[in-house]
Amino acid sequence: MLFPLILQRPMLSTPTLPRKTFAFLLGGVLLVGLVACGSSTPMAPASSASSALESAAADSLLRQVKTQIREATDKGSLDSLKQARAWAKQATGGDRAALAHYYVALADYRMSNRLPEEDEARRERVIEDAIGHLKRATEINGTMADAWALLSGCYGQMMGMNPMQGMSLGPKANEAMKRAKEHGPNNPRVWLIDGTSDFYTPGMFGGDKEKALTKFEKAARLAEQGSPDDPLMPSWGHAEAHAWVGVAHMEAERYDPARTAFETALDLNPDYGWVRSVLLPRLEQQAG
Repeated sequence: MLFPLILQRPMLSTPTLPRKTFAFLLGGVLLVGLVACGSSTPMAPASSASSALESAAADSLLRQVKTQIREATDKGSLDSLKQARAWAKQATGGDRAALAHYYVALADYRMSNRLPEEDEARRERVIEDAIGHLKRATEINGTMADAWALLSGCYGQMMGMNPMQGMSLGPKANEAMKRAKEHGPNNPRVWLIDGTSDFYTPGMFGGDKEKALTKFEKAARLAEQGSPDDPLMPSWGHAEAHAWVGVAHMEAERYDPARTAFETALDLNPDYGWVRSVLLPRLEQQAG
């Protein structure tokens, strides 16, 4: 379960293509027109030029989506997450379909943790939607570790809301995490999500908060190695891994290392609302 934030929500505008995407498309069309009018060099077929523009526009849109999800998560903005999800859905028919489906699901996943716990029916619908998109992502790209890991996390969310489904969803969650580790053994988000599973699973079913701490620390170390070469690929998790290290220490009443971990998370992401507005105040209250 990730990061229930309670902060002010910005107004939601109607989901449309971001301005930068429109600007890019317009610039591309003008460039093609100028080349056609002023160059004697044979042009590529119109269909190829159109395809290139569509691909570039989709990339620009996904770049906006990635940024929006990060900022919305920091601020705890449900409306901004909805908008990011709508944008990502626009890109699910393009060359980056698997990644677009992943970002739709990530926005869903973040939203499920932003919704009130008592609104279980709505949270369940959001997670079901995320699971559907992640299944599609893994069908398109079976080696996408991030999609497998998030799928495992979504199954875990569903089990948390419906414990009676544990018999059917538990094996699915385990299989998805197994695939995630096969394809991304050094992916920090794989270990982060796996750690949250250990943290929230009851001890009688194999959960272990100290084991979870070890995985959070591993996620933090892996995240320090840098971001992926492709800027559109997922890169979240560095500050979150430290936040979860702090949560595990705070749970065990080790308040000094918890504070250090939270401060490290804020050094990495000063806008991290979950740490600044929820975790640190909770630590101060518990530590007395």
